[in-house]
Amino acid sequence: MDSDAQQCLDTARRRFLVLAGVGTASALAGCSGFDSGEATDESLPDHLDERVPDLLDRYDVPGASVALIENGAVRWSGAYGTADPATGRSTTDDTVYLVQSITKSVTAWGIMKLVERGEIALDDPIEDHVTSWERPDAEYPWSAVTVRRLLSHSAGLPAGAYEAVPPDEEPPSLREALSGETGGPVARPTDEPGTFRYSNPSYALLELLIEDVTGRDFAAYIDEEILTPLEMRDATFDRNDRVRSQLATEHLVDGTPVSEYHGPARAHGGLYATVEDVARFVAAGTEGTGGEPAGRGVLSPERVDELYTPVIETTGFYDLATDGSGLGHFAETLSNGERAVINGGQGTGSWNWFHAVPEAGIGLVVLTNSERSVQLITDVVGMWADQSGLPSVALTRATRWVRAPVWILGLVAAGLALRLGYGVFAGKRSFHPFSERDRVPRVVLAGLVAAVLGLWWGVGRGTVGYFLPVIAEWLGLALLAVVVLALLTTLFPLTGDTERHE
Repeated sequence: MDSDAQQCLDTARRRFLVLAGVGTASALAGCSGFDSGEATDESLPDHLDERVPDLLDRYDVPGASVALIENGAVRWSGAYGTADPATGRSTTDDTVYLVQSITKSVTAWGIMKLVERGEIALDDPIEDHVTSWERPDAEYPWSAVTVRRLLSHSAGLPAGAYEAVPPDEEPPSLREALSGETGGPVARPTDEPGTFRYSNPSYALLELLIEDVTGRDFAAYIDEEILTPLEMRDATFDRNDRVRSQLATEHLVDGTPVSEYHGPARAHGGLYATVEDVARFVAAGTEGTGGEPAGRGVLSPERVDELYTPVIETTGFYDLATDGSGLGHFAETLSNGERAVINGGQGTGSWNWFHAVPEAGIGLVVLTNSERSVQLITDVVGMWADQSGLPSVALTRATRWVRAPVWILGLVAAGLALRLGYGVFAGKRSFHPFSERDRVPRVVLAGLVAAVLGLWWGVGRGTVGYFLPVIAEWLGLALLAVVVLALLTTLFPLTGDTERHE
């Protein structure tokens, strides 16, 4: 074969391998679940009606409910998928969800109601008002554990939750739980107050504060002072027959249904509500088009703003989607200077979310019945932000960055495939696993990639998979492709008559 013909053949080979490699990388990245959320000409409800069913299928989430707030009022809600796949019960506008930590925002309104009445102050030490429970000894002073710090997860109390029991069993008392008698964390400052640490026990302690200050049951107080005035008609802490008949069955990451449960504390995650209930609550924090003030008469606008104002910077996982922690709410300052108010609810079997911009009178609520729904929520938030003309929000940016390793590994796999394929196709590499050529580097490479794969399967897969299961699956496949191609490279070394560099 003459040199021109050989050159043409080599060019064709390279083009074919480049196209194949790029296609492989694109397939890996595209299947990772990315949804651009770009604005369309259709209305947002129509866009959600079209996209959310696809997202349920993509992320293997049984059901979801979505509500939109505009001009300080609930504008629209939609229900998708199944509330209980085992029975085939569809998700409807009446579907009730355990909204998990969104409960904390409602509890914060209840606390602020006591502040507005002058019965407590935000900077009061908790020991001034909790009188029915003996505080355990602590490394840090109880005098620094204030109401404000408890509300903002900065009182130094530990993370963790209290053991739940089946609905036909009586849970331990709240005071027993706070004392650590049920196997859960003891409610006492284990870090220096004034540092951020997300804490369920903080809200359990606030529940006891409400009961000690008011002399009323926590659930009855919140119902009478917050839920009923805000017309959250189906919201309740009582798992009664009506709630059970409409309740969405929660599911673990692997799809296993979660049995019903309840626990000793309610203030941190025990509220049942429909998506419209939560949307009415979120809308109440904005000014209505009819001149209705933020707070809707339950709280003054100034107190609502105080709930939304960050008092401490968030860290760790919470720093990915927020700038700081307010009182029962998280906040993010958008690039246009507006403040977004956020809270999410995650528990055994579900993820829930609300996102609002009080100054603009707009908001979004997404409730789901699966632990696999973080990516779905992120995509819906992205659609809402785009269609509402908002700058990008931190939640969607964070998830896009998390997807980046899939792209990177896909490109690495494509590069290895190109290098290996071209070498074999051109006769510069051959199957010779025991070749002396570059033996030490090849052995080191094989050991390194095996260790990386073992680390992923032993630690990384479980951690990433809990929060972002679909991305974790594709990340695992991309990593496996890199490992296989790297191992194949060690088995197909350069032939002896080839120059050291291809």
